[in-house]
Amino acid sequence: MAMTRQQMRMQAAIARYKAGREKPPTRAQAKAWLAPIRKAMAELRQGEIDAYKGYAITRIHWADEDFARVDHAINGFTALISRLMPDFDLSPMRKVSKKLDAGILLELAEVDACIDLLKTVEDRLITFPRRVLVDAANIEMIAIEMERLGLKEAA
Repeated sequence: MAMTRQQMRMQAAIARYKAGREKPPTRAQAKAWLAPIRKAMAELRQGEIDAYKGYAITRIHWADEDFARVDHAINGFTALISRLMPDFDLSPMRKVSKKLDAGILLELAEVDACIDLLKTVEDRLITFPRRVLVDAANIEMIAIEMERLGLKEAA
């Protein structure tokens, strides 16, 4: 039995969707994906950052009133990137996160190392299919929610 015109259009739409999920993100999409953590690093580098109860915080999204601790944001970022790229060295980020959590002053070289690391991550992100990036981000969000609900211990 031949497919109707509507069925052929639906098949073509499904094929376009699947093909789009296999393409890697553009440079602009990778930059947008890393924008919140890059903004937090820029604030740290500038030397002036908002604080709440003694912890450095950053705005998650420019149009939102949602703030997060910078060390928690770095921990989430490192967990996601280590899930995507297990061979990637994230030690500069982990070091800065530990220092922020302990309330120890940062050195400019440490923050610069994190900014350089973000540039390298961006270069590697544009080699992954979008499907892999979305799946890893969803898995990380599920893990965070499970920790928040007390169903899983924090890493």
